[in-house]
Amino acid sequence: MNLQFKSKDFVHLHLHTDYSLLQSTIQIKPLTNHLQNLQMKACAITDYGNMYGAISFYSSMKAKEIHPILGYEAFITFGSRFDREASVKAGERPYYNLVLLAKNLKGYYNLAYLASKAFTEGLYHKPRIDFELLAERSEGIVGLSSGFSGTILHFIKQGNTEKAFQNAKLLEEIFGKGNFFIEIQDHNLNQGKKYQEQTIELARKADIPLVATNEAYYLTREDARAQEILLC
Repeated sequence: MNLQFKSKDFVHLHLHTDYSLLQSTIQIKPLTNHLQNLQMKACAITDYGNMYGAISFYSSMKAKEIHPILGYEAFITFGSRFDREASVKAGERPYYNLVLLAKNLKGYYNLAYLASKAFTEGLYHKPRIDFELLAERSEGIVGLSSGFSGTILHFIKQGNTEKAFQNAKLLEEIFGKGNFFIEIQDHNLNQGKKYQEQTIELARKADIPLVATNEAYYLTREDARAQEILLC
């Protein structure tokens, strides 16, 4: 599929379907129809911890001549995926979110491998991978830093910009130059704009490109209430 994008075309690179269980109300077929109505040329699927919807998403998008970008939002730990300990270092969390997107067939195979190992080896509260496994299987994958649940924004919120910088460079090293992006989101959250400038400044300092995402959990404005009820 030869895609021709205009400078103002937007592509959803961080979107959850109802395979992000009890989180999103977006169903794949209505999503495909809505994207077609909006004349959007491509879209990604990035469900939490799984790729259950990948094949259905791919087939549905292809049928409407929309380019499918397969991915998922992984849970990654600084420790080992084999650990079964609840304790973590001060200022850290047991796991962080990281958006992974396949850029080619090799990347898709690696994503499927990572998602499987997260359940068979890393399942402890969440299906986790670790940095060792990610480094082994990063070929063909583009990484996005995720939002407030990612490592970079987590440490920025704590005021530890040095650690945020170190994590950004570590992820860039794992994925390779040009294959890792720092996400910025504008959801009008009370604290969102407060950290946006710091995130942009860090990206410039680290010489890592930015990508604007709109982490979608529902299809239309009218669905917002239904998604809120789902969360409850």
